[in-house]
Amino acid sequence: MNRIFFIHDAQGEHRLNEADLPLCVGGAETGDVVLPDLPATAVVAYIARADGHVYIQPADASVPLFHNHERLSASAWLKSGDQVQVGEAVLQWTVKGDQVFITVRRRMVEPELAPPPGPPPAPASRTREIPAVADPVPDLHPHRTLRRLVAVLFAVLVLAAAFVLLATPLALRFSPEPEAYSVSGFLPTVPVGGRLLVIPGRYTVHATRDGYRPLEKTVEIARGGFRELSFQLEELPGRVTVQVAPEVPFRLFVDDVAVAVDADGVAEIDRGTQQLRLETDRYLPETRALEVAGRGKAQTVAFTLQPAWADVHLSSRPAGAEVQVDDAIIGTTPLDTEILHGQRTIVLSLAGHKPVTLQREIKAGATLRLEDIVLPPADGRLALSSVPAGATISVDGDFLGTTPATLTLSSGSEHRLRLSKPGYQTTDKAITLAAAGEQALAVKLPPEFGIVFVTARPADARLLLDGKPTGEATRRLLLTTRPHTLEFRKPGYVSRRVTVTPRAGISQNVDVILNTVAGEKAAATPAVIKTAAGQRLRLIRPAGSFRMGASRREAGRRANESRRLVQLTRPFYLGEKEVTNGAFRRFRPSHNSGSAEGVALNGDTQPVVNVSWDDAARYCNWLSKQDGLPAAYREAGAHMVPVMPPTTGYRLPTEAEWAYVARAHGRNKAARYPWSGSYPPTSLAGNFADARIADTLADVVPGYDDNYRGTAPVGSFAARPQGFHDLGGNVAEWTHDFYAVYPGDAERLVTDPTGPAAGDHHVVRGSSWRHGSITELRLSYRDYSRTPRNDLGFRIARYAR
Repeated sequence: MNRIFFIHDAQGEHRLNEADLPLCVGGAETGDVVLPDLPATAVVAYIARADGHVYIQPADASVPLFHNHERLSASAWLKSGDQVQVGEAVLQWTVKGDQVFITVRRRMVEPELAPPPGPPPAPASRTREIPAVADPVPDLHPHRTLRRLVAVLFAVLVLAAAFVLLATPLALRFSPEPEAYSVSGFLPTVPVGGRLLVIPGRYTVHATRDGYRPLEKTVEIARGGFRELSFQLEELPGRVTVQVAPEVPFRLFVDDVAVAVDADGVAEIDRGTQQLRLETDRYLPETRALEVAGRGKAQTVAFTLQPAWADVHLSSRPAGAEVQVDDAIIGTTPLDTEILHGQRTIVLSLAGHKPVTLQREIKAGATLRLEDIVLPPADGRLALSSVPAGATISVDGDFLGTTPATLTLSSGSEHRLRLSKPGYQTTDKAITLAAAGEQALAVKLPPEFGIVFVTARPADARLLLDGKPTGEATRRLLLTTRPHTLEFRKPGYVSRRVTVTPRAGISQNVDVILNTVAGEKAAATPAVIKTAAGQRLRLIRPAGSFRMGASRREAGRRANESRRLVQLTRPFYLGEKEVTNGAFRRFRPSHNSGSAEGVALNGDTQPVVNVSWDDAARYCNWLSKQDGLPAAYREAGAHMVPVMPPTTGYRLPTEAEWAYVARAHGRNKAARYPWSGSYPPTSLAGNFADARIADTLADVVPGYDDNYRGTAPVGSFAARPQGFHDLGGNVAEWTHDFYAVYPGDAERLVTDPTGPAAGDHHVVRGSSWRHGSITELRLSYRDYSRTPRNDLGFRIARYAR
């Protein structure tokens, strides 16, 4: 339930909601319910709510408080009809549905009555004449008259009963109570006990109260039980007459909302304390707080306006300049005018002169004098050209571009003009332009020469001067004093370009030595490079041919190791070590190499394993991008394929490259094992299957212990061959090639092989920590795979050029 409280007290009528409880009963400054004859700050009681019921509680024990004529010393519940008395004030509590009416009135004091002195006068005697009555006419049909009266009475009773049966009880509630109200409809209403009986239908409710708009509300009464209708009378606004001095058109705002004002200057404004603001076009805004009486009462408020402009005087030299204020023309100088307050832009302009712009803060009511404003002469224009074009222009020492150009220069004064161009003599001119005039000037620049002596080795090299052949390179040249390009050429040598700028009066010497193409290439290819991820790669320059595979008589040989004669012609780089987990996780942070045989394989310095061939290729592409190299692979569906023709980007080594470095690089005789000598090794030579993992693997190197059960940090063992670690042992390695079994043609030379164009598996070379047999530890051992393994990783390679 959310009751509405209608309060009629010493302050007038107002309305509160149940959320506004508790209410304070007291004087005019502190009370929500104001009692008469109390000090303004007095508080005598509180009205509050508990468990949905309202009660009253005394606030000051020294002030007697009576509830239904009984002295109140503690809280008491309030119900409809209760009275609370404080001094001469009576608070009447009336509840009607969800509406609570709190009415404050003065207690009626019965007057003291006294009869007049002396006995009352004796009554005067009266005589009364009995009027004469004519003889009545006898009723000839007395029984007929009686029957008519009975019929009429019966009809009235029937109609009354029908009305009662069909009528709906109706209660009307008004806030505030009207001075008069009525209900009209197609049938009259019958008041009964404070309610109305109405036949269902449409009715119009009328109510009036002084200070409120007349209420006229049409309602539809349906047939049924008791109906209660509530109506709220709308309070009339106050009629406020606005007087303005001086009398000018104005705009009125009440609490920043525009309000209409009629021709008589009257505005309708709601009751209460209102903030009025008055605005005009040429006066300062005025603001006034007004306590509006409302309820149709007339009030007057007066405003005295202050001017919003300043008196401004302007004069110029010369006179007659047009004056603009914020882009609006207001006259010519000399000028006396009014300018509205605020930040203003004032522009004075006159033909043949430069405009002058002033920024001024105009203050209302002030006087501002802007006198003898000088308008300088307008600039002149110079259309400047030169032969040849493209000469640098400077005027009075300032760079102003190159010819041809149109220059805007101040008029009436001399300017120093200088034109310069490499290979030509600098030319100076003096020029004076007329105001607002335009002048053309063409300047011819004389050429300037210098001598250059050129010597080239070899002596028969040829010379191109600025791209044009001029014969033998060794010679004397007479050139203009601008930059010239000298290009030296000879077959078998690397061409060179030299830029020379001759100087007038001073000879110069140019000596050039051409390098052979072969020497230049050798010098341009470093022996060791480093990737963005920090890996080192060594340059390999294959020399001659070598044989891949193994002899049929070699112990441990497999059928896929056919002998092949191979020649590599392109220099390439190969990684010194296998790619580590740390390096791979810079490309793919989520990678986990896992563990095997009870040991971890995931350390940052251990070789990356459990990685597919495609992901190894993707890592190579990522690394190429970091170093600004072209990608060596491209996506083809879910797999990677080589880019053709091959690029210089990072890639996996081809099988032939891996075999060349492992077996032939830096050796006089092809190596069989990752160590010198026969099987098994007699000293630490790499990370192979050893005594530490003999409990799990059947094939281990007899009597061998390399201190690692799983993978070892890369580079833990000596480099074999020089500069390269773990080509045998630690992890087997993916290569670039698809796997194939080659026919045994040991004498047919194959150049730069890269394997088949397609296949299901890729070649895997080198032994791992899981290998210990003579077959697997040989450098000619060939394996293949299509899936990742915990003993399979990779190293990177790339072509040198």
